[in-house]
Amino acid sequence: MCENYERRSLRGQDFSGLDLTRSNFQNCDLTGANFTGTALIGADFSGAILRVTNFQGANLSHARMIRVDCCFADFSQATLRHANLCESNFSHAQFQEANLGGSALCETTFYQAILSDAWIRGANFFQADLRHAVFIGADLKGAKLEGADLTRSNFAEATLERVNLSFACLESATLRSANLQNAYLREANLKGTDLRDARMYEANFRRALLDEANLACAFLAGADFKNARLSRANLTSAELQGAYLKLANLQEAILDRANLRRAKLYGANLYRASLIGTILENANLCFVQLSRAKLHEAILEGAELEGADGFKVEMAGACLSRANLNTAKLWGADLTDTVMRGADFSNANLSRADLSRSMMRGANFTGATLNGAKLVAAIATRSSLNDSTFHEADLTEIKLNRAYLSGASFENAILTNAQLSGAAMLRTHFKDASLRGARLNRTYLSYSDFTAAMLNNANLLASTLVGVTWQSAIVQQARFGGNQGLSNSQRRFLEQHGASFRTEPVDRALLPTIEVLDGLQSDLSDRLSDLDDACEKLRKTVTKLKISCEMLTRQGRFDRLNGIQKQIERIEQVCDRAAADSETYQSKIFALTELEIDQKIDQSDIIIELLDGIQANNLQLHQLTREAFEQIRRNNLGDEDSIIDLEERSNEIDLNVDSIQDND
Repeated sequence: MCENYERRSLRGQDFSGLDLTRSNFQNCDLTGANFTGTALIGADFSGAILRVTNFQGANLSHARMIRVDCCFADFSQATLRHANLCESNFSHAQFQEANLGGSALCETTFYQAILSDAWIRGANFFQADLRHAVFIGADLKGAKLEGADLTRSNFAEATLERVNLSFACLESATLRSANLQNAYLREANLKGTDLRDARMYEANFRRALLDEANLACAFLAGADFKNARLSRANLTSAELQGAYLKLANLQEAILDRANLRRAKLYGANLYRASLIGTILENANLCFVQLSRAKLHEAILEGAELEGADGFKVEMAGACLSRANLNTAKLWGADLTDTVMRGADFSNANLSRADLSRSMMRGANFTGATLNGAKLVAAIATRSSLNDSTFHEADLTEIKLNRAYLSGASFENAILTNAQLSGAAMLRTHFKDASLRGARLNRTYLSYSDFTAAMLNNANLLASTLVGVTWQSAIVQQARFGGNQGLSNSQRRFLEQHGASFRTEPVDRALLPTIEVLDGLQSDLSDRLSDLDDACEKLRKTVTKLKISCEMLTRQGRFDRLNGIQKQIERIEQVCDRAAADSETYQSKIFALTELEIDQKIDQSDIIIELLDGIQANNLQLHQLTREAFEQIRRNNLGDEDSIIDLEERSNEIDLNVDSIQDND
């Protein structure tokens, strides 16, 4: 029944159980009144005083309670669907198990209010004051809390799926075990917030503040943290598969044992962060800041770390197999006991880094800088270290069997007891290096420089020594024999300085030489495979550059298009020539395999020429690849932006309550 009580004083009145549908209570004083179980559908309480009023079980659907004072009121189990409660004060009010679905609560105050287990789907809390409010177990799916103040509020185990919390303040709030799937928290303040065990799949945290937040064991697969701040945040054991953390600030964050498989952290700041035992398999960490970060036993297999800055990063025991660290800066890094099979460190700076006991088989260190580095007892068989520098490095007992070291420089390096059997070292520099007891047998050392090098007790049996420089070399008890390219004058010099030569008959001495030639033919085949791989990698950059052109066109950045298109044309031409050269090399290698023993010896110069040619092709392809990646980096056109951009998806968030399924 519709009644008009406007402006009346009804303090302590009992209206329980009555039907007061569409009644008018505007500006009434209803302090302590009892509306238990009352039907108040469409009733108007605007401007009323409702302090300590009891609305338990009342039906206030579509009611108007604008600018009312409801401090300490009790709305437990009440129904307020689509009610208008804007600009009202519900401080300390009780809403346990209440139904506020679709209600308007803009600029309303719920300071220390209790809304546990309430059904609040699609409600609008725009700029509401919810400080210290309790929403434990509440269902706010699709609710709008944009700009709301939720400081120290409690949303433990609450459902916040598809909720809009952009620009909201949740500082020191509790959201433990809450469901924030597809929630929108752009530029929200979550400093010190407890998000342990929360489910936040594909949530949007762009530019959000999460400093010191606790996200341990949180489920964040596919979440978007672009430009977010997570300094000193705790993400221990968090699930972040495929998460988007481009340019995120994770300084001193804890990500121990977190799962970041396929995550995109392009340009992120991980300074002093802890990632012990973290899974970063196939993750994108290009140009990240990793200085002084801890990645002990982390799994980075297949990860992209091109251009990463890892000054004194700690990666002991980590797995870097097949990882790409091209041009990475790893000065003073701890890489002891790491596994880096097939990893790419080309043009990386590892000066003073410690790679002792690391497994580097098949890794690529072409053009890398390892001055002052430690590689004690490292295993680098079949690895490529062409044109790399090891000045004053310690390579004691390293295994470099059948490695590629052409153009490398070991000036003042220590290679005591190093194993280099079968290595290819064209024009390698060993000036002032210590090679005591080193095994250099069956190696290809043509045009290498051993000026003032110490080779006491070194084994150079059956090595190819065309054009080698021995000036002031110390060769006491060094062993020679069956060497190709060693002149009589060089032999006399070596013998005078204590070297020993095999004295077996020529026909027997030839056998190791033939083995060397056969080994070099095998090296030719390996280098040819490297050439084909380099060509394939370079062709892949063409695809990325073409994507860059398309994006530049859409962005109207036509000034750069011409340069990139010319770069693409040049790459395609070089790749075509390299493919043709590869076929030519293959034919010549096949012809060598058909020769008799005496003919192979006569063709040793051809093998040298082929190795030089393939090496030159490889270097050109690597250089073009670096230039292509640098172009992509400058334009910041990595594929991560074209694949994942949750910011664009924010428009898909439907905050219309009518579109949300009603399950009450």
